[in-house]
Amino acid sequence: MGKIKSAIITALLVAAILVLAFFSLFSWNVPDSNGVERYNSFISGIHMGGDLTGEASAVLYPEGVLSAEKYTNGKPDDADKLAEYEGNYKQCGSVYVEKEVLGEDEKAFKDKVSKDAEILSARFGEKGYSSYSVAVQDDFTIKVTVPTNFSYSAYTQKDASARSNETTKISRTVRALSYGGELALINKETGRPNYNYILTNPKVEVTKLFKSVTKIKRSGTNAVKVKLTDLGKSEFAEFTPAIVDATDKTIGFYVGGKQLVGLTISEAITSKTFYISVGDDDSLAQDYAITLASVAKGNALSLNYNPDDDIEIVYLTPALGEHAAIYLGVILLLAVVGAIVFSIVRYKKLGLVNTIMIAIYSLAIIVAMLLIEIQLTVAVAFAAVLGLALMCGANFALFEAVRKETKKGKTMQSAVKSGYKSVLTAILDMHVILIVVALMIALICKGELAACGLVFFIASVASYILYWFTRFMWFVISSPVKDKFKFCGFKREVPLDE
Repeated sequence: MGKIKSAIITALLVAAILVLAFFSLFSWNVPDSNGVERYNSFISGIHMGGDLTGEASAVLYPEGVLSAEKYTNGKPDDADKLAEYEGNYKQCGSVYVEKEVLGEDEKAFKDKVSKDAEILSARFGEKGYSSYSVAVQDDFTIKVTVPTNFSYSAYTQKDASARSNETTKISRTVRALSYGGELALINKETGRPNYNYILTNPKVEVTKLFKSVTKIKRSGTNAVKVKLTDLGKSEFAEFTPAIVDATDKTIGFYVGGKQLVGLTISEAITSKTFYISVGDDDSLAQDYAITLASVAKGNALSLNYNPDDDIEIVYLTPALGEHAAIYLGVILLLAVVGAIVFSIVRYKKLGLVNTIMIAIYSLAIIVAMLLIEIQLTVAVAFAAVLGLALMCGANFALFEAVRKETKKGKTMQSAVKSGYKSVLTAILDMHVILIVVALMIALICKGELAACGLVFFIASVASYILYWFTRFMWFVISSPVKDKFKFCGFKREVPLDE
């Protein structure tokens, strides 16, 4: 390859890396927008876990259970009414419970709360959070804690709209997933008046109508995909024709008396699958799908929580400190810079080839995390660094194998071929094993561990691809150089008989 071709390929690649790096690292306000509209870099758009941006916490109170503050604020001024008010409640630890709600068996009420906490834990587990907790508090309430899921721009409040969107999502998710009660399909025009306008046959359990409920996304639009059983198909085919001819053409999916979502139809449902469009809000579609799937499987909450929708969300500071994200960024930057410096010091200009691979690898991980929406946590960052070590280790093993061949007196071209051949099997086996392990972790595990597996899977695949790309760029950049040994920082041991 000539000097001109080599220079053009190198220049184009470096330019592409610099452009991607610019958009990955830098954010700025859009002109003439008073700083409201803002371009956020790829990095600042990646959502982070609770260890970096804090957690959001909410306490769910069953209907009839009040906090001490709400109990005190609700006391009437009239003495007679006050005595009646106080007589209706029993203090249980730090909360007050209506005696009528508590009933004769206090343990049975506590058991309901405990069982509901298990169901809620399963629901929140479906959200894919890096970490979360659902625990019974004071025997009568349930505390839910989830990561804020802020991006760095939202966390630092440089992008107010992004922060507002995330806090809205958190509040809406807690409300949607904590809907209590059974599932009912209702249309107040064509439903059965004697059965609260329920559409389905009262003799048929609604849980037997649904096979699965999932969230899907098509052409930018999110929807809840509902699959029916044979019985469900028969039921929908029976009651939907009347809805088509009615003024109200909506099937309301009610959970515990509250409409979670509605399906507007224009023709009778005669197939086993239909879709409830939700719009462009991916999180909302997921919330609806999780709750509907839960109640459709018979996992309904036995109690009604926060009936007035007055759930208070409390935002907590990160466990690792307010500036944890900055510290992590500095550590990651030092890891990348350290790998680059070692490459150049050890392998001279050949180290620049590995530097290009490090830059491509870093950009690939950033873009992948942004597109797949993987939450960045300390553990996920560690998985990415392990991938970087794997890629650099593979290249360094190759470089050392070639160095070893040059010491045998071989020419540079012969040494490169022999070096690649000597480490090929080991590099391939190592990457295959790590890719399989990472994929299994990503598929089997949940939460943060699954995210770590997914990131390391991406990192391992990128490492192997870049291992072969290293050979190409080595050839491209060193092609115009006359002394290939000097380019690599190698020294050929010339046999005495030459």
